[in-house]
Amino acid sequence: MNSYTILVVDDETSVLNAINRAFRKEGYKIVMSDNPADALNLIKEQYVHLIISDYRMPDMDGVTFLREAMKLRPDAIRIILSGYADSSAIISAINDGGIYKFLTKPWEDDILKAEVRHALERYELKSANKRLLDDVKKQNDELKNTNLLLSEKVEEIQESVISTVEMLGYLSREKYTCIPTNVEALDLMSQEIGRKMGLDDADLKNLYIVTRLHDVGNIGIDCTILKKNGPLTSEERSEVEKHPVIGASIISFLKGFDEAARMVRHHHEYFDGTGYPDGLKGDEIPIVSRIVHLLDVYDSLTSTRPYRPAMAEGDIYRILEKGRGTMFDPLVLDIFLEVIKKAS
Repeated sequence: MNSYTILVVDDETSVLNAINRAFRKEGYKIVMSDNPADALNLIKEQYVHLIISDYRMPDMDGVTFLREAMKLRPDAIRIILSGYADSSAIISAINDGGIYKFLTKPWEDDILKAEVRHALERYELKSANKRLLDDVKKQNDELKNTNLLLSEKVEEIQESVISTVEMLGYLSREKYTCIPTNVEALDLMSQEIGRKMGLDDADLKNLYIVTRLHDVGNIGIDCTILKKNGPLTSEERSEVEKHPVIGASIISFLKGFDEAARMVRHHHEYFDGTGYPDGLKGDEIPIVSRIVHLLDVYDSLTSTRPYRPAMAEGDIYRILEKGRGTMFDPLVLDIFLEVIKKAS
């Protein structure tokens, strides 16, 4: 049996002695007090599992005492023991003092022992539940911290992977095409467009990745075609149109980048379904791909290419408007134009 401490509070010494005798062989530690104020000080000094208090005492009634005791030891089980058997007093005691049982004087020792045993079983049940809840909370906190650490580690790994692929993207732009791109400006522009379109955090993250890596597939294209100073033949154009598929294949090797790979694959689809590689149309095209397609065209028009100089602002707007509903999603185009006009 566990070693339980029982506090008995009664202004009658005879009652204290009788209860002490009743529990002498039960293995409990019995602490007695004939004054509620002194009993509260005892509770502050040592842990008690069960409190048995008289109801009517001269300086402080039992309900008031047990209410104060509950503040000090909320886990302790509380029992009122009194010869004053008014039902309204019983209800008040149970409601106001958090009382487990109201037992009457005089008592039968066997009944009192059984009630104390049941009260202590209740204490053990409450304690076990509390320990279980504490363990669950601790495990949840540990799991939360572990998930946070894992999330941070995954982000670190993804950032490292992105940096590696960005290096490949840089090579595809600078070594093969000699085309300078203001990647940071495109990043800012793409994120503002994404937020205005209501993209969630996951899609904004993919938008960042795809904006930076959409042309990484150029690594797999013959550099003489990319650097050609003049119109492409149909065979050469077919070769260039493989770069979204190649780029998606490169990115798909990276764990956790499946969605980004799919968006890279479709960043040259046209809103009317005449784009490549799969001829998707309208909402079939991922929204991130639709945004990046428009950014890619804008970046091309504002940059010097081997076959032409950068275009004037007025010509760029005319070309973009001409693609409304055919090349470009009209809603994306409207927000895009709002963003670039605000920035200029």
